[in-house]
Amino acid sequence: MDIRVFKGLNAEWALVCAEPGAGTRVRGWLEKARVLSPEEGPAELEELLAWIRARDRQSGREHSDRWMGALLAVAAGEGAGARLAARVVVQAMVDGAVRTTLSLLRPGREFDEVGQVVVAALYGVVRAYPLHRTRKVAANLLLETLHRASRELRDDDPRAVEWNAELAALPSSEDVAEAVCAAALAEQAVANGLVERAPEWEPARAELAGLLLWAVQEDLLTAARARQIADEVRAESRELVGVSAAARRQRRSRTVARLRPVARQWARAA
Repeated sequence: MDIRVFKGLNAEWALVCAEPGAGTRVRGWLEKARVLSPEEGPAELEELLAWIRARDRQSGREHSDRWMGALLAVAAGEGAGARLAARVVVQAMVDGAVRTTLSLLRPGREFDEVGQVVVAALYGVVRAYPLHRTRKVAANLLLETLHRASRELRDDDPRAVEWNAELAALPSSEDVAEAVCAAALAEQAVANGLVERAPEWEPARAELAGLLLWAVQEDLLTAARARQIADEVRAESRELVGVSAAARRQRRSRTVARLRPVARQWARAA
């Protein structure tokens, strides 16, 4: 699988972080929005973004809404400052862009080709984000990126994810985005033989399907091994008559051991 677009994005990010004063400018915007206190957090941009994302995991969606909203307000303007603010938000959304790219893959579509469409759509969404939408900012960015990329790809492929504009008005746009991605991943999983029919997946099950599909495409797992792991996970989620607790623990440990090295490489690629 060719992932040049995301490798290039990360290489570009390293250059952005190396620009003198980049971290100071971003800190200034966040301090002005009272997301950061003076002298709080690292000074260098790359370290600062990593620190902010770690705090997101601790403090939840409200924290990410605040700092993303502050930078999106700057990104809506003009000039070098707006471009820098937009680039920080795009970098924060790279993992979501990778998942969106995976969900839009179809036979005959190259990963890098779809990734370029997704990244271009993400940039456009960041620069034009409606600032009155202050809740679930990351989910809204992902949803609109999926919308734009899907629409562009559908011009060349009628099997692409269908979009209903009314979905954007639903209260939980994050749930909608997860549902659309899960449906696309389910379709691809069926096409690759991981399952016999498209199931109704919870977000965690869709995430697992994305991991397994990526591992097969990267030759980290054979299709047969991926199907075996998928079967084991499905079996684990059901009550198995006649299977002892010890046997279930052994099966679970075996599945985790197989997935652990794949998950590490998935995280590095994202």
